[in-house]
Amino acid sequence: MKPTLPGRLEALVPALAPPYAFCGVGLALGDAVPQYHIATAPGISATPNTLFRAASISKIVTARTLDRVARSAGLGSEFLNDDIGSHLGFRLRNPRWPDRPITIGQVASHSSGLCDDAGYSLPAGQPIAEWFEEVGSGCFLPHPPGTFFTYANLGYLLLAAVCEAIGTKPFDTLARQHVLDPLGIEGGFNWSGVPAPRREDRLATYRQDNGALVPQIDSAVTREGISDPEGNPALRAPYQLHLDVTRLSPQGGMRLSLQGALALARSLANEPAQRLWTPSMGPGDYSNGIFESYGMGLQILDNPAFYPRPLIGHFGNAYGFLGGVWYDRKKNAGFAYALNGAPIDAPDDRLMAEEQALFAAIGAHVDKG
Repeated sequence: MKPTLPGRLEALVPALAPPYAFCGVGLALGDAVPQYHIATAPGISATPNTLFRAASISKIVTARTLDRVARSAGLGSEFLNDDIGSHLGFRLRNPRWPDRPITIGQVASHSSGLCDDAGYSLPAGQPIAEWFEEVGSGCFLPHPPGTFFTYANLGYLLLAAVCEAIGTKPFDTLARQHVLDPLGIEGGFNWSGVPAPRREDRLATYRQDNGALVPQIDSAVTREGISDPEGNPALRAPYQLHLDVTRLSPQGGMRLSLQGALALARSLANEPAQRLWTPSMGPGDYSNGIFESYGMGLQILDNPAFYPRPLIGHFGNAYGFLGGVWYDRKKNAGFAYALNGAPIDAPDDRLMAEEQALFAAIGAHVDKG
């Protein structure tokens, strides 16, 4: 950890931007009024309401949407044991284990044997079944379903497709109806549902490259509809159920603000942390302690090395964005942080020193009450 980083949250945030384009922390202790600490690099402005791409924090919303859609359809908790192919409309099997069903719970908890080696951005309009037939074993591990943990974005595309199969509406509509609107969270997946004026108040996602902050995503966005990373329309025809869900990037394409991220963190107080996978169930790629147990779009950390108490929530890390949405149940504290503009060579399997400093400062701040 950099010895020059301040230990107090109020001093730490301004010390991080620059070199980062943006550093923001939202913190809520119990029912107290939320606190926000924000700093930006020269030439960049942001408030707690400024929208940005939240990366894998999105998985909280995707999984909760599936849970609420399933409940609305009268499906009980045993729904997680369903063969996911029975909802997708095709037989999904690891070719090495053709007789082992892959369940919704396994996909949600990253223990299905799916992996991202073949990618997870399907061509627009291509049926998911056709894509799986093309890539074959390239998107599967050599492990039977339910025996090995490997984080896979691909699985959350499938969960969004299951949402559409059960809810019979586009995934973004279901997410807004069941999760975002009830929590009062502005935003949407790949800008879907975000009015044109709100799209103006956004942060591009940056990387530090040779001392410069280079925008990666959202330097431009379309005025309406679904926008791709370059700011072009992601769809040029009406949305098609079961074919266009990948255009929404349900694995990481949620745009929300720091205020929205904190609202999501606070909502975890009422969300059961059901463990669908724990390290006692088998080996896995635990990424130096970043992962422990996993539930429905939730990382469940019983003994994090970087924070003084257990946490539930989710990290985000993509395109130079680093962040997280977390709830500390013992202290009834919710918090969210965002660092925008990570170095281009930053590792993706461990916390940056700046993140560790933020967790330490937040933990100390929560302890003071």
